[in-house]
Amino acid sequence: MIEAILRRDVSAKTPNQISRVDWIVYALILLMGGIEFVCYTHAADFVSDPGYPDLARSILEHHSYQFDYLPMTTLPPGLPLILALVGRFWGLGPAVQFHVLAVSTTLGLIIAYELLRRIEGRGLAGAACLLLGSSPLLFGFGTYIIFPEMPYFVASMLALWLAVKIDRAQPGKRQVTWILLLGIVLVMAVLIRSVGITLIAGLGTWIGASLLVVREAGRRRLKRFFLPLLLGVVAQSAWSVWAGRHEILEWQLPGYPQSYMSQLKVKNGHYPELGMATFSDIPRRVERNLVTRAAGLGQIMTRRYISPFWSSPAVFGVLFLILLGLASSFRNAGELHDWYFLWYEAMFLVWPWDYRDRFVYPIVPLACLYLWRGVKVARDYSIRRPKAVGVCFILCGVVLGTASAAFAGGILAVPVVTDHPRGDHLQPIAAAFFWGILAVMGLLLFMSQSPRESRDEASLSSWQTRIANLEDSIPLRFAGILVLAFLVGYGIHVQLIIGRYNLRPDITQQASYGEIQAADWIRTHEPSGLVIMARDQDTFFHYTGRRVVWFPPISNPTVLMDGIRRHHVGVVVVMNPPSRYWLPTEDVCFQSLDRAYRSAFRLSHQDPNFQVYEVLPLPNRTSDASQQ
Repeated sequence: MIEAILRRDVSAKTPNQISRVDWIVYALILLMGGIEFVCYTHAADFVSDPGYPDLARSILEHHSYQFDYLPMTTLPPGLPLILALVGRFWGLGPAVQFHVLAVSTTLGLIIAYELLRRIEGRGLAGAACLLLGSSPLLFGFGTYIIFPEMPYFVASMLALWLAVKIDRAQPGKRQVTWILLLGIVLVMAVLIRSVGITLIAGLGTWIGASLLVVREAGRRRLKRFFLPLLLGVVAQSAWSVWAGRHEILEWQLPGYPQSYMSQLKVKNGHYPELGMATFSDIPRRVERNLVTRAAGLGQIMTRRYISPFWSSPAVFGVLFLILLGLASSFRNAGELHDWYFLWYEAMFLVWPWDYRDRFVYPIVPLACLYLWRGVKVARDYSIRRPKAVGVCFILCGVVLGTASAAFAGGILAVPVVTDHPRGDHLQPIAAAFFWGILAVMGLLLFMSQSPRESRDEASLSSWQTRIANLEDSIPLRFAGILVLAFLVGYGIHVQLIIGRYNLRPDITQQASYGEIQAADWIRTHEPSGLVIMARDQDTFFHYTGRRVVWFPPISNPTVLMDGIRRHHVGVVVVMNPPSRYWLPTEDVCFQSLDRAYRSAFRLSHQDPNFQVYEVLPLPNRTSDASQQ
């Protein structure tokens, strides 16, 4: 078995045949999927962000797409429709919905493996999918919260796999079936997550580039992919039109909860009062997102915290290799997955929100693909142009090594660094050593003789051959399998630890326990018709069943009080400590409100985790001001 894995036998080179390696990968993916299927958070109710489950309940029970008694125009209806369809037969409880996510993760990994196996080979496909599937971060996410990332992962990988099959297939009835299926999958993708529009953009630009670069292939692709493209565009347009016609905004605030295109225009998604972005904000936003996304990818794959600084090899090195691999993939107009990856990353590079791992999960297999291709391009170029590569190594080593040393010195000079909560100060020091070694290697390469200068061409040819054949080296492949086995085994071990906790969770230790506690108190102590104003709108609506007005991040007391009057708010909830997801925090906003309207609020209940303020009949603000 091991020998078959280490050696590239004939069966391993034919992607249409199932080899022993494939069965091993399938078995491990099913094992990881089974752990997720069983070890989800076994709580009586949803403990975090129950918005999607409530949307599914609205579809199934009320035959409308509403949340908190208003049309939902921000989140597309794909995942709620799936949950409602499953819920019609098995119910809408947490167990059923977490099972949907576990099945989605498993199917997505299998389809991603099949896609990468066809376009790059079993080794890269197995490594990428097993590392992602065994990631404790992915497991914790998929067993704690109902979000659409994994169903979208299935749809996007299936669309890319179908595109490869359609593009390479011979004309016939089977091809027509694949084309229709691709159209349906694209419709589902854009309805599950708004970022599915990058699939549509990728398909359109792929066809256009093919028509310009390879006209015959472009005409063939236009004929085969026009119908799926049209279906995807129609689905996205229909959703956008419906959402625009039914949009009801509680507050006049830029960004959320308006459409995602509107959110891209703000300076900071978490701090809407900062206003709209300018052109000078875009470079800083792109730089921040590049660093955090590269560091996040490394953390997902290595199970270790990656410090997000530019000169880290896990940031600069990974980004450089991915860009190199992606650029090399665009020969002859590239493939759909190349254009999709480019559009997907371009959208998130201008994303005005902080980094979240969930935005990276659907794209991890493709990132591994281009990282691997970048390594191969760098290897080939170092063989052909050793002196040029040597100069690049020297420059990168000196510049990035100096930057890493300066960064490490800055961290050590400050006793407490809030931006590095884990206190991992060794990474910048290790980065400085890494770049120093790279500079030395570059110097050796630069001083080495080129093929034309060498007197011992046979020796140099042998050296070049050894580098070119590193990919087929049995010891190197064996070491790679050992590292992969360790990372996958360690990841599954941590998943089992998380899973054991999920089987008997302590709800008092959950991040959302304060909101659940406050919602339960309101449900049992306040009238049923009371309107609540709270920042965590999803949790309070789910646990109280009452109208909840979002407590917006607005510091202007006049705007807030006008909204309280307009929406007939009965109580205002302030959490302690407040979440810093939105700025200004709710306690800051309420303090400005209370200072301006002292007679308008009375503390109804106080708890270590929250305060509930009753909204009293509002006196004239002039009299309030005279009392100050």
